[in-house]
Amino acid sequence: MKKFLAVFALICLTSTAVFAAFNQADQEFIVKAGIQPQSSVKLNNVSYDTNVGVLIGFEYFKFINNIVAFGAGASYDLPRKFKDINSTNVSFLPMFVAVKARTPISGFDNNYPFIVGRMGYAAFMNDSSFIKSSNGGMYYSLGVGVSLDYLVIEAGYSKSAFSYTTFSNLTQDGEQSAISLSVGFKFQ
Repeated sequence: MKKFLAVFALICLTSTAVFAAFNQADQEFIVKAGIQPQSSVKLNNVSYDTNVGVLIGFEYFKFINNIVAFGAGASYDLPRKFKDINSTNVSFLPMFVAVKARTPISGFDNNYPFIVGRMGYAAFMNDSSFIKSSNGGMYYSLGVGVSLDYLVIEAGYSKSAFSYTTFSNLTQDGEQSAISLSVGFKFQ
């Protein structure tokens, strides 16, 4: 938990310093943290549930008009174990581009509901003793949320593809799907 707080504090401090140079109303830099109450990994058409997970991340958006913004970001799903199986820790590091659409309600300034889509690559990390090598794969997510001044609340669904090779040269493809709830701080 101390490592999580240290990394989160470092992201907040660094992002504030970097974003201070871009003080324009049509840009947003968001630092967020959240939980993944539901997550499962699918291998050979069999799904395995994982324990509740924690994620941290950041995103940058540039609005091209009053409704649509394009952006990029990254997040880190902290390691978690599978439920009911004494096994390895797994985690993902998605890096993505994003499109965000907000409601064009005038007079509400920083308060608006939004929908966001993300697509990119998710690195796959594990500490298993039987895996010789592993690769990440395509990542995509869809989220809905609300921005309230400098607070951003979002619920989302994501999928991350991955593969690994065992020491017996057996290659497996898999997919992790997760539901997430996050809260972020927006710097403008």
